[in-house]
Amino acid sequence: MSKQFYAIAVGVLALCAATSVPARATTWSSCSQFATYTSDGYNLYTDEWGASSGQCVYANSVTNWWSTSSFTGSGVKAYPDTEFSVGGVALSSLGAVNTSFNFSMPSGADYDAAYDLWTNGNVDEVMIWEQWNGDGPIATTYNCSDLGVSGCPFATNVSIGGGTYDVYQGNTGHNVISFLRTSQRSNGSENLLLFMNWAASQGKLDSQTFSTADFGFEITSTNGSQTFTLNSYSSSISTAGSCTPTTITPYISVNNGSTWSEETSATVSSTSTQVDLGPQPVSGGSWSWSGPNGYTSTSRQINDIRLSTGSNVYTATYTNSSGCKSTQAFTITVN
Repeated sequence: MSKQFYAIAVGVLALCAATSVPARATTWSSCSQFATYTSDGYNLYTDEWGASSGQCVYANSVTNWWSTSSFTGSGVKAYPDTEFSVGGVALSSLGAVNTSFNFSMPSGADYDAAYDLWTNGNVDEVMIWEQWNGDGPIATTYNCSDLGVSGCPFATNVSIGGGTYDVYQGNTGHNVISFLRTSQRSNGSENLLLFMNWAASQGKLDSQTFSTADFGFEITSTNGSQTFTLNSYSSSISTAGSCTPTTITPYISVNNGSTWSEETSATVSSTSTQVDLGPQPVSGGSWSWSGPNGYTSTSRQINDIRLSTGSNVYTATYTNSSGCKSTQAFTITVN
């Protein structure tokens, strides 16, 4: 939960020593409890609101960063996250708030990887949990168990934007709505406006506005020093009545294009492995790419991309016939 508002019931807090610096180049880093890195229209927060030490955040950019943390005990210690402003506007004035994400989580930690959406004045907090372990959402009652978490949902198997969610409501001094995905994942895309509109349609929002949107990791305990990584993140906003960005369907092929998989990431064992990226739609607009070492292309499909050891992020931008842009990041990791 961002900016010191509670999204998980706080238990015993532990004070932990700061972790060591990883052997990766960075453009920004901080081990401070509350630090901010602002760039390209985003804010990256360390947001260590549940402990006084124990985390360092390192960034290649505001949309590619990692938190190295060491925490014990119950209760959320930190929510390192990337935030962008939606504008504090009425929900009815928006056409879409599209985002995409790709992250990597350690084993043995208690955490959730989640969006944290806010209405004006922080009246309502709407969370969308994509993946979690050991944590549970704020809920009015806790005498039932669903999706492996404590708490009672007020709605189950709700279909939104191609996914299915159980939905919880609670209050920590402000209204909290939490959507937990019934099938956890580490990469994908969400139109955040769909969740806000659904909550409003159910009478669950006290303010039908949209202020800011965050994505990050609520970290509770780590079983030693652990690293939580945001590989890539993107967002786009359209207003009601304007053109709507086209959803990009991501496809990756490894080894000579014989088969294609609908995914945004892949792991290969060698820099010489042939990896092709072929997002869709096939026609109706234009494409552009950016990638490592200044790579650019205007083809839809790019073949045998250049790889180096570690994480390789290639970002596709699609401009549809109405002039609206959408982006999709692909992460290829070479072990």
